[in-house]
Amino acid sequence: MLHKSTVLAMTAAPLREALREYGVDFATLARRVGLDPALLATPNARYPVTAMQQLWDIAARATADPLFGFRVGECMRPGMLHALGLGIVSSPSVLEALRRIERYSGIVSTNGRVVIVQHAGLVGLETRAGDLSVMPTTHCVDALVVGLTRILEQCAGPAARPSRVVFMRPRVAPVATYESILGCPVAFDGDHIAILFDASSAAKPTLEGNAELAAEADRIAARYLESLAPESTAARVRSLLLQAMSSGALQQDGIARRLNQSPSTLQRRLRREGTTYQSLLDSTRRELALDYLRQGRHSLADITFLLGFADQSNFTRAFRRWTGKTPRQYLS
Repeated sequence: MLHKSTVLAMTAAPLREALREYGVDFATLARRVGLDPALLATPNARYPVTAMQQLWDIAARATADPLFGFRVGECMRPGMLHALGLGIVSSPSVLEALRRIERYSGIVSTNGRVVIVQHAGLVGLETRAGDLSVMPTTHCVDALVVGLTRILEQCAGPAARPSRVVFMRPRVAPVATYESILGCPVAFDGDHIAILFDASSAAKPTLEGNAELAAEADRIAARYLESLAPESTAARVRSLLLQAMSSGALQQDGIARRLNQSPSTLQRRLRREGTTYQSLLDSTRRELALDYLRQGRHSLADITFLLGFADQSNFTRAFRRWTGKTPRQYLS
């Protein structure tokens, strides 16, 4: 298991691209903090978060631009986020894209996590620091916020424009400058970094969505995350769920016993990894359900049994919650 936070090396590509516009050599700065610039061309390579934040700091100072992070964010493209980028742009709705970001944000960085929040007609993402999180530079945060909003717009166009963005830091430029870049109201000095969207618009299907492509991206993303932490509690729980699925023996207490842990210990360890037992059960069932439906070799009654549901109506309700459609609507 990784003990130090890491970040996907290719996420430094927009940083390199932006620095070029300022006449600053990325490779020189990267080597100064002990990073190999050649790793940007290696899809699965990762950098230590501590060194990456040092790179952000010296890069921002080299440009002397208080909005440097926003310039970097404009250079971000889906392919720079590994399979997560493909999952975002092929999601059937903004809400589905947000769920993928929550589930697979560890691909981009294991430094903390993001969670979905809902309140006052808004839905969005908020950051959560872990016990060993390294505080990111303001420019890194700016780039991530702008980059994600731009990629989400590729998923759903204007419907993906945020309703509100909240930063944890004080502002360093006129509010109008931030709002012109993000296209929405912006607040500062918040408790968490947040990107919020109108909930009803976020749930609407997009014309560009491709559920089959998004599901394939999910499989690649899940395999990559498991390769980062093959001994993680979440990976072990998921493996046991797959084994027990058709038997219906999916109670948390039983899975905890098979791991030689108490249910409370299992809950605590999963929380530390940014997930819950129910989230793992839901995501595993969802992925299997979509696979079974695409294969076309099983009846709905068979799929209900294979996923460990008590009856078909329970499966249909769960499937509608996952996708916004019934299984029959999904197939039509």
